[in-house]
Amino acid sequence: MARTAMTRAKKGAQKDTGTEAMLRPVLDAVAKQAGIEKSLVEDVVIGNVLQGGAGSTNSRMGVFLAGYPHTTSTVGINRLCSSGLQAVATVANAIKAGEINIGIGGGVESMSNGNMMELVNPSLLDEEVFVNENSQACLMPMGITSENVAAQFGVDRLTQDTLAFESHMKAARS
Repeated sequence: MARTAMTRAKKGAQKDTGTEAMLRPVLDAVAKQAGIEKSLVEDVVIGNVLQGGAGSTNSRMGVFLAGYPHTTSTVGINRLCSSGLQAVATVANAIKAGEINIGIGGGVESMSNGNMMELVNPSLLDEEVFVNENSQACLMPMGITSENVAAQFGVDRLTQDTLAFESHMKAARS
């Protein structure tokens, strides 16, 4: 398991870092930790929400930047919430089904380099979207959604930052 540090959107240490650059050290570390040759990895599946094509192009670039060969396939998955977990499940299921022997699943996102409000053009939507409460809620940016959930369950910023820090420390120890 490997990952980059999480930083604040639009102003954190990685605000100008592309997802392909974030993936490079992570994909390199995964192969080293697992003790596998990169040429044996058949599939890299990366979950992403904000980038076009589920970030497939940037993910493919990250695979190459990390030194994987062109024979390693790259798949981008866009699942609204938990794209990275879906990518891991997809790889696990492919191994279990005998489709591949070695694969990597993960996720990458840059809230600084993407804008959820630009993903959908409201003028092109069916007018029924605006009268259907659940459909209309899909237009709410994830940042607002997470703030609403944090407020609803009383999770303040310090608690969130502490959890993130402790999670990173656990990952660093593994």
